[in-house]
Amino acid sequence: MPAHAATADEHFDIRKGMPILAFRLFVGFGVLALLSLAILLAGKLYGRSLAHAGYTSSTQPYEVSIGSDVVAVAANLIRMNDQRHPGIANRLDLYIHWPTMSGFRDGLASAFNDIDPETNSIIFMSILPRATSADMAGRFDAVYRNVLAGPVTNAGYGLRKAPLSAEHGYIDEEIIFSAPDLRTGRRFVVRCQDDAATDHVVVAPCETDVHFGETLTAQIRFPRRLLSDWAKINAALPKFTNGLLATDRQ
Repeated sequence: MPAHAATADEHFDIRKGMPILAFRLFVGFGVLALLSLAILLAGKLYGRSLAHAGYTSSTQPYEVSIGSDVVAVAANLIRMNDQRHPGIANRLDLYIHWPTMSGFRDGLASAFNDIDPETNSIIFMSILPRATSADMAGRFDAVYRNVLAGPVTNAGYGLRKAPLSAEHGYIDEEIIFSAPDLRTGRRFVVRCQDDAATDHVVVAPCETDVHFGETLTAQIRFPRRLLSDWAKINAALPKFTNGLLATDRQ
């Protein structure tokens, strides 16, 4: 019986094959490592894109004409992407970090994404043409004192509060106010949704408004927890809004 002819595979020398096998394994593991690195980088970039969802850290100023006034606002203070341009507008919506009074930046990303009323520190502001002759503090005696629906009680932090009349359209709202300022006679005045009356989370249940410029008002909403800083907020808001006016309009 003729001898069986050895094939090339049967003549394979394991000592010679090892370098090739090791090279193939090295290449294979290298490819896996590169894929893992790519996935890691993609994950970081995706996480960064989530943190920046709708935000910009650009401080480029935009001059926007609203009513008879012009405001100059940094891009990172403007909430809506489609409002980030110069020109004429009916309103401008901002978000502001307290207490820095700054717009979005990387170091504040977690604060801008925080929707927990117990920790949220973002003030929302809409700049609009003025619709009333007096802002909320100026309407306190003329309007709100006449629509109280209960006794005035202690609200903490040196503030007082009273429920507002639902018959006059103030559903589940209370007015919170300070004593008049000894120098200006003005009060800190806000309306807040009653916590006990809402069955859903409201991130910014307190609102007020302040007039500035010749024709503008700033409608402001903020978390109830910031009432503890009411005196500082009361001082900061007029400075902030006046600071938005274009230089030649201040």
